[in-house]
Amino acid sequence: MSNDYNLNKREDVNTKNGLMLLVNHFKPYLPLFFLVLFSLLITNVLSTIVVPKLAQIAIDENILKGDIPGLVNILMYIFVTIIFTTIGQYVRVRSTGKLSQHVLFNIRQQVFEKIQELPTQFVSDNQTGDVIQRLTGNVEALNTFFSEGFIRMMQLTFSQLSVLVAMYLLDWRVATISLIATVITLLFIFLQGKFLEKPIKESLSKEGFVSAKVQETLDGFVPIQSANQKEIWGKQFTKLTNEYYQISKKVAAISSTADTFLTFMNVITVVATLLYSLHLMTTSSLSIGSIFILNVFAQQIFRNLDRVSYIWRNIKTGLAASSRLNEILKLESNIKNPKNPYSPKEIKGEVEFVDVDFGYNGNDVVLKDVNFVAYPGKTIAIVGPTGGGKTTFVNLIARLYDVKNGQIKVDGVDVKKWDLDTLRESIGYLIQDTFLFEDTILNNLKYDNPDITEKDAMDMFKFLGVESFINSLSKGLDTKIDSEGTGLSSGQRQIIALARILLRDPKILILDEATARIDTKSEKLLQIAIEKAIKGKTTFVIAHRLSTIFNSNHIILIKENTILEQGNHKQLIEKKGFYYEMYSKFIGTN
Repeated sequence: MSNDYNLNKREDVNTKNGLMLLVNHFKPYLPLFFLVLFSLLITNVLSTIVVPKLAQIAIDENILKGDIPGLVNILMYIFVTIIFTTIGQYVRVRSTGKLSQHVLFNIRQQVFEKIQELPTQFVSDNQTGDVIQRLTGNVEALNTFFSEGFIRMMQLTFSQLSVLVAMYLLDWRVATISLIATVITLLFIFLQGKFLEKPIKESLSKEGFVSAKVQETLDGFVPIQSANQKEIWGKQFTKLTNEYYQISKKVAAISSTADTFLTFMNVITVVATLLYSLHLMTTSSLSIGSIFILNVFAQQIFRNLDRVSYIWRNIKTGLAASSRLNEILKLESNIKNPKNPYSPKEIKGEVEFVDVDFGYNGNDVVLKDVNFVAYPGKTIAIVGPTGGGKTTFVNLIARLYDVKNGQIKVDGVDVKKWDLDTLRESIGYLIQDTFLFEDTILNNLKYDNPDITEKDAMDMFKFLGVESFINSLSKGLDTKIDSEGTGLSSGQRQIIALARILLRDPKILILDEATARIDTKSEKLLQIAIEKAIKGKTTFVIAHRLSTIFNSNHIILIKENTILEQGNHKQLIEKKGFYYEMYSKFIGTN
């Protein structure tokens, strides 16, 4: 199975897969779909055949002959027909709305669930804004596909067939003119669709890139402003929007050319139908009422064909959007639960790496020949230059990625044999960029453990020695925060995240630069909490600051994608290797 989850490398302009996605989601709602078809059939027969036929009778048999009672009867029939047509329209609109919303809800839900199933590499390989655009913008394009594309095309098809049948019942020669015009128009629309298919797909892709750039700009707003990078980012955004503009212009050019041709064709059709009908009237082949109705039919043909191009564009856009969504659904996670997963009742927390090699994509090497054992309850510090693979090292423990060679064991069992949920629930992960939900502090704590009470929460803060922080807030645990933790210091946000982790009592803790970018006062507060939190837990500490790792039971120095040195602080100093150099620089600086 390929480990490449980059969606933009997988894009295929063939919309067949997009169509199959829609067909599969239509199947559960076939009764509703047939109700839509039935209501379309009834309303079109009544409005395009019955009403015009009654109007013809009214002209030829009543108006021209002065039959007022007969005219009143015909008008009553027309009125009743219009009532039934209105009822049919109401049923169609309601059924169409239900059908489209059911299908869209299921597709959106299925895509979201698929994203949650995919491995971490999916997020690494794709821009967040592009994924969001697929889940929102492309689903909205599908909404337009239903309301202004697929259903409209069915309605137009029924209307066109009904009109042509009615015209043939009146005069086959006039009807043939309209039929020829319809065939030519449809062939042209089909060719237009072929030319539009690739540009529309590219347009949706470029739109995703623009959304991704907006997302990046907002996420990095403060650094961009503070580093005075507005001009550089502005140029990047202009480049992307210009590419989107150029492809959109291409779509518009193809569409406008088609629209011009269709307008010309339709005018010719109406004029030809009218002139030939008048010719037939002079030869007494057709009545005045028939001429009138044929003219009405010709205009209906004109209106239908005039809308085909717009409807077909919506259909092609919807299928392209569906294809982009299907690209996500076709992905399969390479991180899966085994058939008989290992799920012990108790976890000790021993972690062992055995001859581990790892690379994100095929031949690249991030970690090579890694061997070590972390015993339960011990603290392991992981140090080394930036980019050496420290974060990757701990990500492998939770099986966010699978190793290329070797084994990673937890409590002596290969992580590939563990139940994924059990494994990950046994690991608490505290990173420097803490994510908090837009809710109260208490509800943030309940995210990992819904059953905790206010007492449980306060007991945890007391255990960590930081209850004064909660007591200082006017609403205490009911204080509402946003996802960025606005109003709280960086250390306070980390304390909330740490408490959230500890309330589910994981046996393994991973602290990835947890004290980075924190002011001295907050760091001291957090350090007190961490020292209490790690007692009795196997803890991995990743840090650039050597001050945070001196007291660790074991230190692993990763350099150039492998373990260069390991031991405790005293042992590594005595070796006088790379760790000794780092320590000497730290002492000299501080």
